Amino acid sequence: MVVRGRVVVKFGGACLSNGEKVRKAAGKVVESGYKEVVVVVSAMGDTTNRLIEIMKQIGTVAPEDYSEVVSMGERTSARIFSAALKAQGADSKYFEPSQDEWPIITDSNFTDAKPLLEETCRRVKAHLEPLLGKVIPVVCGFLGRDEHGRVTTLGRGGSDTTALLLANCLKAEEVILVKETEGVMSADPKIVPDAKPLPKLDIHEMFTLAYGGAKIVKAEALKYKLPNQRLRVVRFSNSLKSGGTEIVGVFNSTTPEVTWKPRLLAVSIVCEMNPKGIGAILSALG
Repeated sequence: MVVRGRVVVKFGGACLSNGEKVRKAAGKVVESGYKEVVVVVSAMGDTTNRLIEIMKQIGTVAPEDYSEVVSMGERTSARIFSAALKAQGADSKYFEPSQDEWPIITDSNFTDAKPLLEETCRRVKAHLEPLLGKVIPVVCGFLGRDEHGRVTTLGRGGSDTTALLLANCLKAEEVILVKETEGVMSADPKIVPDAKPLPKLDIHEMFTLAYGGAKIVKAEALKYKLPNQRLRVVRFSNSLKSGGTEIVGVFNSTTPEVTWKPRLLAVSIVCEMNPKGIGAILSALG
């Protein structure tokens, strides 16, 4: 069962690229009227890309040092967004990995960490859930902390994972992923000018698109979606309460995972007729 009126809203970096956008995003949250809301934020604009480029120029660095530096974009973004909420009259608290109350615990794969679901949910219920309805928590997307207290990152697109993971632990009624794009389009608008946004998309189709390279929702994040939990991809210029593309269904454990194998000459695929997810395999093989 999900908790009615409980919502997780994630803002992508392009939606937070300057102070005016941050102010508008905070206003959308305050004016939404949701009873209980958690905000997840990406780094502002292209901050993460710039940090990654700097680390590449430095030379070979330890993975834990890399994650610590790259995390600075989200850690700054959470502080700024929380301040913006307070400026509009809301009570807010930001969460980042250096705090004792930080909820998301992962393994020690620093640059592509996997959340430890049981421990994460325990911490979410202890530190985040009691605030709901009184305070708006703002949580750094993309980041985790291992069991030794070291900062980890969840891989590119990891803020989607953060949002759906928190929603899973909180049994939120809805997850809203706010982006600059118009939900999921029927085709690439750069190629097909009259492409239209899709009102609904099956979760397996979304998974296939994500593994094929579509930068809409991180494929791995989809496995945290609960039954009866609503998931929408909404454009920043639209209302949080309506529109966008709804991703329907739940992640099926039989959905294939795809790993790139270089210099592969031939592949035989034995499966049932038209299985869901076969497109992901074909996309990966080119």
